[in-house]
Amino acid sequence: MPSIASGRSLNEAIGALSRFTRSPRLDAVHAERSGIDLNLAAYDVLGHVITNGPMSLSELSRLAHMQPSALSRQVKLLEDGGHITRTARADDARVSLVRATDRGRDAHARIRTVNDDLLAHQLANWTDAELDHLASQIQRLLADLRADLPPS
Repeated sequence: MPSIASGRSLNEAIGALSRFTRSPRLDAVHAERSGIDLNLAAYDVLGHVITNGPMSLSELSRLAHMQPSALSRQVKLLEDGGHITRTARADDARVSLVRATDRGRDAHARIRTVNDDLLAHQLANWTDAELDHLASQIQRLLADLRADLPPS
């Protein structure tokens, strides 16, 4: 079992990383370099729609690990920007399906390219092995945190 100090240190690191990834400054860098004005949360949601769509909002919420209210804001932003469309499911009109548009696929590809270039520059002193290990550890951390989260 980790010590309280180790747990606090990890919480501080997670908080700093979370603040960085939600930073308007980082969104602005991506927007300036890609020409696409989407925050990284919307970019992530769009990626799930591209990879797994068409899909219902409840499926998207589960895959994106987002609460429905937070997801709704991102879906509205993507829909207003012409990156996704929303239609009723043929067998149940109460269920909306979202799918990526050509504009959405293009926007996602452009932001992904900028992000790849930015990370390559920022992490130039890391080896592939170090990055692969870090990614594996982060995935393990997320799986453990999600699995043991007590119900609200």
